[in-house]
Amino acid sequence: MDNFNSQNIKALKAKKKRWKPKGRQVEQKILDEINSLFKGIIIKRDELIEYLHLLQDNYGVLFDKHLVALSEITNLSLSEIYEVATFYAHFNIIKNEQSFDSIKVVRVCESLTCELFGAQNILEKLKTQNNKNIKIVPGPCMGRCDVAPTVCVGKNYVDHATTEKVIDAITKKNFDAKISEYESYDDYINKGGYSLTKKIDSQIISTEEIIKCLNDSGLKGKGGA
Repeated sequence: MDNFNSQNIKALKAKKKRWKPKGRQVEQKILDEINSLFKGIIIKRDELIEYLHLLQDNYGVLFDKHLVALSEITNLSLSEIYEVATFYAHFNIIKNEQSFDSIKVVRVCESLTCELFGAQNILEKLKTQNNKNIKIVPGPCMGRCDVAPTVCVGKNYVDHATTEKVIDAITKKNFDAKISEYESYDDYINKGGYSLTKKIDSQIISTEEIIKCLNDSGLKGKGGA
């Protein structure tokens, strides 16, 4: 009996040594590195996309090891993080490497309108460019049909694009988004903005009147996404 117990104890000890948690494990130094990046940020599940942008803006890409650390920090499953990161076109996931040169992705819109205006020709010409830090790929509709064809260079949209205009933007490293001038919220309010909303809130305009206007307009609610 004593010999039997002794063997069981040895077997349990051996099993304990072999046991490891399931799934990918994060290295402590990587976890500390990513934790410092999120210092002062209150983690919210619905802000995952913002966290992915923070990682990619800081490292140029999304490393596997950093996504594992993000899973630990946010308490979200790694599969859920991967689903989001691979769904959206602007995220670039790569396998872990000791060093990696940050890349910029150039996306040529392949929607119908851009195709009609020569986007495919631009894409093929850009693919001949030899620059290891530039990745040329087709991209989904960018919602800029009025300025087709359009090409997104990093985060900078090149409208009425030509191959020459895109190459020029790459050469000059014009990768950042260009925000056009816009009216501030306060200016809009001071000029009478949301006056209709205020009338509805104060019931100057009734719900029945709104429904009648919609019915009379003939709108069918068949707009795009």
